[in-house]
Amino acid sequence: MGKLLIVDDHPVVQMGVKSFCERNKLFDSYQIAATGKEAVSTCQEMADAQDFPDLILMDINLPDFEIISLVRIIRNLIPKSPILMFSMEPAKLYIKRLVDIGINGFIEKTSPDEELHFAIINLLSGKNYFSSEILMESIASGSDNRQTINCLSQRESEVLSLMIQGKTSREIAEILKLHSSSVASYRARIFQKLELETSLDLYKWALNEGLILPN
Repeated sequence: MGKLLIVDDHPVVQMGVKSFCERNKLFDSYQIAATGKEAVSTCQEMADAQDFPDLILMDINLPDFEIISLVRIIRNLIPKSPILMFSMEPAKLYIKRLVDIGINGFIEKTSPDEELHFAIINLLSGKNYFSSEILMESIASGSDNRQTINCLSQRESEVLSLMIQGKTSREIAEILKLHSSSVASYRARIFQKLELETSLDLYKWALNEGLILPN
């Protein structure tokens, strides 16, 4: 057994995952980070102490940090610990880029306990695990969705992901540490590349791509 780092902002999820892993004797040590900033701080401490987790289980949607930037930072600090993402939301926008920067698996929060157990065992044994055939297909093949998303640069993708979450330009600038004029430029390029004109067009596009759920 080893150490699990849980990165999630919901106490119920934190305790639920910890309880599940304890029942199944998967780990004997646990650390929890409730925000992206806490995750970075915890990973920095682990890196300094050379005391790395055997698995990082991370929510894909944290309120204080853009997920692609967060994974990139954590992967730089802790390059070898496998990362298992989990979420209630569609991941089409993120999944290819997240795999490119080093995540090892993705599982939905609605997955049964048996699947979570199987995913963890796979990652601990050096394998990858993605719970959805759709996600695997989007990684392995050049689907239309992937091609559309890949017309955006890394930074444009990060800005788009926050726009879809309903973040304002000011909030995006604060999260990504950008000047407000830079955010405005990225927004303009996103609309141009996706051939969209209004925020309503963007919402409809994201809904059609399965990037957000209907209200």
